[in-house]
Amino acid sequence: MDKVLIHFLLPLFFLLHELEEILMVCPWLKKNSAAMRRRFPKAGRIIRKMEQMTTLKFIVIATEEFLIVSVCTLVSLLIGNPAAWYCCLAAFGFHLIVHIIQFIAWRGYIPAIVSTAFCLPYCVWTIHDPYWLISPRELFFYTILGILLGGLNLIGMHKFVECTVH
Repeated sequence: MDKVLIHFLLPLFFLLHELEEILMVCPWLKKNSAAMRRRFPKAGRIIRKMEQMTTLKFIVIATEEFLIVSVCTLVSLLIGNPAAWYCCLAAFGFHLIVHIIQFIAWRGYIPAIVSTAFCLPYCVWTIHDPYWLISPRELFFYTILGILLGGLNLIGMHKFVECTVH
């Protein structure tokens, strides 16, 4: 498959996934937060934070993340080095695996599981595609770096919208 197409599929899959979350998270939380509290009493603090999420806050976070994924994709293509793009791919793939764990724990529909089913095969296939010609050590490094930076960015964006978006 064409290298440019493989790269540009990441922002497209990311956007598809975020759209499902944007549309479904808040209504789903309103309907299921009481049941979540009963089933996961030790997660009360996290559930309270989730209940404070609004669609606007979610859109702000998703937009910022989409811009990062898109810029990393463009930079990687322009300089001919897939490192920044691969970090985003790894963080996105990890994010999708978290959704699968949530789905298993909840034992039912959660927002984003439908798009996860479409996006995860792309991530797995692309990560294992021999085209990239980078060593297993580099793959491991970029995976850890992508997950750490993605996680720090997500935490930072949640704090940002908590303080600025109402």
